[in-house]
Amino acid sequence: MTLSEHPSVKRFRERAAALPTGPPANLDAHELRDLCLHAGADDVGFVEVDRPELGPERDDTTRNS
Repeated sequence: MTLSEHPSVKRFRERAAALPTGPPANLDAHELRDLCLHAGADDVGFVEVDRPELGPERDDTTRNS
């Protein structure tokens, strides 16, 4: 049996093919908060990126890594 014939590999590829492609749908803050909490976060909050109180932390939060 080759790796591509293994039942687990077949099942994985079938599930992967069924996943949606393209960009994810837009979430509002409530949906995003629920998603974060469901994923295990204990608490979730959001702040506008233009908020002056962010000061020098803004660069760290907006940097793409």
